[in-house]
Amino acid sequence: MREDRDGITAFVINLYNVLIRVAFVIAGIPKSDLSRFSFFDTVAVNIGGDIFTFNDMENGILRANSLPPYHLTKPFRKGDRRENLALSRVDPRIHFALNCDAKSCPHVKKYTAKGLNDELQASALEFCENKNNVFIDVANGELRLSKIFKWYMGDFASSRGVLPSQVSKYLTGTDKDSLDQLLRKGDIRVDFLNYDWKTNDSDSKTFG
Repeated sequence: MREDRDGITAFVINLYNVLIRVAFVIAGIPKSDLSRFSFFDTVAVNIGGDIFTFNDMENGILRANSLPPYHLTKPFRKGDRRENLALSRVDPRIHFALNCDAKSCPHVKKYTAKGLNDELQASALEFCENKNNVFIDVANGELRLSKIFKWYMGDFASSRGVLPSQVSKYLTGTDKDSLDQLLRKGDIRVDFLNYDWKTNDSDSKTFG
């Protein structure tokens, strides 16, 4: 199982994106920060006899059993057999593929084991070329980023100061030229954009 990294990654991303919508219908849509915290920690599915929450799928498996944002413990504790499914390292591009149905989330796409690298790179480029996710203000020396980069900063870069050079990897054309220009000047101010949690499933009940 552990050897099939691309197969596991593609399967879990696809499953996560489908189950979010199923969970909204069955359990309801979380409408507050507290209810979202509870939703991702408690709404779960049985996969092959093991129970997985959305946090287990994202942070336990895809993020190599890393600490979720605003949590004090990792998803899989020592002795948990589900830890065997955790990937050995994090590919930060998964954050451009996972969709919790919020308006600020990346678009939903189908991922395959065979084409995963190219598919994740395409999703990264698409997400980062959107000015609502990555906005470069050359005149003021500012880089404004989706909060995804704040919540999972450790997956992308070793520090906030290193983040701009890592974001540049997911840009092309004039956007990349503009950010690279700021990088050459140095002293880039990094800010984070508001995250729009509204969904298109307005007819579903409220969770919590």
